[in-house]
Amino acid sequence: MDPEDDQDIIDSIVNALESDEERSFSPSHTRSDSNRTYSPQIMRLSQPQYSIKKIQSPIIGFKLDCWAIQPFSLDDDQYLDGDLILKCKDQTNSRKIQGLFEKGNDEQREFIFQKLLPGIATLANDIFGNYVVQRIMEQGNQQQRELIFEHLSQQILVLSYNTYGCRVAQKLLEISFNTQKFDQIFKIISTQVRNLVIDTNGNHVIQKIAELFKSQRSDWLIEGVLGQIQKLSNDSHGCRLIQQILEVSSASQLNDIYKELLSIQEELCLSQYGNYIIQILLQRGPSDLIYKIQNAIIKNLEKLSCDKFGSNVVDKSVNISVYMRKEILKVFMHNMNIFYRLSNNCYGNYVIQNFCKQLEYNQLIKLSYDSSQFNTQFGQHVYQTLQKLKN
Repeated sequence: MDPEDDQDIIDSIVNALESDEERSFSPSHTRSDSNRTYSPQIMRLSQPQYSIKKIQSPIIGFKLDCWAIQPFSLDDDQYLDGDLILKCKDQTNSRKIQGLFEKGNDEQREFIFQKLLPGIATLANDIFGNYVVQRIMEQGNQQQRELIFEHLSQQILVLSYNTYGCRVAQKLLEISFNTQKFDQIFKIISTQVRNLVIDTNGNHVIQKIAELFKSQRSDWLIEGVLGQIQKLSNDSHGCRLIQQILEVSSASQLNDIYKELLSIQEELCLSQYGNYIIQILLQRGPSDLIYKIQNAIIKNLEKLSCDKFGSNVVDKSVNISVYMRKEILKVFMHNMNIFYRLSNNCYGNYVIQNFCKQLEYNQLIKLSYDSSQFNTQFGQHVYQTLQKLKN
């Protein structure tokens, strides 16, 4: 079709719409000439509720003048009629009620709060209602917070295991921290720490407590993860929890954790999430533990370097340790075939490039290599890097 013909059709449609000021469309209105019912409901009033916007068609490449219906705005007082608890379970209504509570005066806030309080536990576990509960806890007065706490404190475990309720549980912990109310709910949570740490939702609640405590207390958390580190290390949230423990606990508290991590270190090196735990140990662990991990890396150098996640561990060890650079150089000088195999590998070539960049010049020249051995595109990257470093 000719673009000019397209434009003529569009112009005729727009002109027809603009010329008929009396036309209205609704499910109940039927056109007499064709007996056709129009929907959705669009009523053209004396003060039009629509506007014309330019929209660029991604298919035919010309601009179309179309009617864009403006959002319909309800009167605030009328909007608060009916079942507010049910309304909060709808996305649009939930946002509207949050806005009304935030911007309303004390009388309006109290009105909303009293209508929602009987169903606060249900809303806390709802996909949209949980946001309303959190907003009330943030913006409400002290009395309203205390009433919410009374209704939800005994439900803290139910909330913690729920996809949406765990967010409310975290907010409860946050606003009650350093009070007797916090101690009350922490006592309940501490009975389920071992189950919560391996639960997708409960893990977030445990992380929030660890974050609030910082370095004040960690024994309760260590007891919760011992014996479960292998499972936690293969999960993104569990991995983060172990990292928190390593960051906030003293070396004396971590002896049992270190033993368990050391027993599965090779598995952790090759794990999507566990490799980050090994990297932290290389930075923060006690010297004897670091030495054991380093020796294990050297022993499995080729296997780790050719792995997507293991290569990250080798890189980290090379970046932070002079000892590792010297030992790995010895490996290559003893057997350059390992050097070539890593150079031609899709992951190993990055390890080699990083390793070479970390060497001092007098170390680099000890690598006597054959340019013909760099026989892949990855190997060529290594060869180019070596040439640049030597020149």
